[in-house]
Amino acid sequence: MRASSYDYAREIEGRIEALSNEDYLRRPRDAKRLIEELYPLSRFALAMKQPGLRVDVEGFENSGRPDGHIWITGYVEKDFEVQITYAGYEGNDALRSRLLVQDGFAPGAGPISKDKKTGEIIATMEAEDIDSQIKKLGVSIYNRIRMKTTNDTYIPGTVLLVAFDEVTLRGRGCWSILYSAIDASGGVDKGRFAQVFLFNCCSNELQQAA
Repeated sequence: MRASSYDYAREIEGRIEALSNEDYLRRPRDAKRLIEELYPLSRFALAMKQPGLRVDVEGFENSGRPDGHIWITGYVEKDFEVQITYAGYEGNDALRSRLLVQDGFAPGAGPISKDKKTGEIIATMEAEDIDSQIKKLGVSIYNRIRMKTTNDTYIPGTVLLVAFDEVTLRGRGCWSILYSAIDASGGVDKGRFAQVFLFNCCSNELQQAA
């Protein structure tokens, strides 16, 4: 349903707060879409809001071509589709979340695997450089952007929003490390997209990458 940026953000935040801890961490399908697509969309729409502008937003939960649509009216008049992709929440992250639900604790770094016979999650705590997670995230962001830019079904003017959740990524220095990691992987090629934005769900930091 189309709503103002404020109303939409309020609705999405309320739905997230209503999730159980288990659903928030394990992310079954509906929770996954809510956290990894609709929440970033709501915050992106809020970032577009300025005095003198009305911003409306709609999120689509039917797995169609666009993930969302934004309308801007006022001294600027435009609307565009939004394609959203989530970087970083992959196999190891999912296992850590499952272990956290199961035991109440999970190492943030180190080897983790699931025993195929018993189903037991085996994790070993390991120290790592503070920027190692950011560098891994840079590779993941590059791969997600590359995957999206090879799809030629998006209409002209579509904006790509790459969301992620990284608690250690805060401030200019950390963002510089992230961009260096992306560049080392091949850089940001926006392809057919009008713009590419990066959004850290953990800090609500939004940056235009292309």
